Amino acid sequence: MFSLRVDDEITLVLAEDRHARVMTDLIVRNQARLARWEPWAEQPATVDGTRAYIRAALEDFARGRQISTIMALEHGTRYVGRCGMRINPQVGTGDIGYWIDGEYEGRGITSRSSRALITAVFDELELNKVELRTAVGNTRSRALAEGLGFVYQGVMPRALQFMRRAEDVALYGVTARQWAEQHVSSAVGR
Repeated sequence: MFSLRVDDEITLVLAEDRHARVMTDLIVRNQARLARWEPWAEQPATVDGTRAYIRAALEDFARGRQISTIMALEHGTRYVGRCGMRINPQVGTGDIGYWIDGEYEGRGITSRSSRALITAVFDELELNKVELRTAVGNTRSRALAEGLGFVYQGVMPRALQFMRRAEDVALYGVTARQWAEQHVSSAVGR
């Protein structure tokens, strides 16, 4: 199955049925903080629900419509979150999403994982653009987008629908050309 070595610490592994229990446990442990920003996290996490999501994501992977990976440390043995990309192959765009266990937040794991996945989809799938959507109030996620070089494109009013509220969404985007130019200039600066 698909795996992507990010660096000496992180590997992105394609989510499979065998990961359902550990990913459910991670969601449960982080449920309250995830539910603040993710409507899907408002529902109780179950192994069956996680397994159903993984199976649907694998079907989408086979159709070229999604890459749902787990961020893994310690040579792929410690799972700490998710980094994935929904893909629209007809228009050549992707939409990245991620979350991480609170214990590992602030270590650059999500940023490095996102950077590797974005580079891979631009290089291997030849996408034209990747977008990142996050709640306007999610300052950590917005900082990650800006740190990766995404361009702020505006607000989508009430685009995140929760059970009892709606949140405005900050939309960010980066084209393949912008991404390539950033990486050429950052490689030159080393």
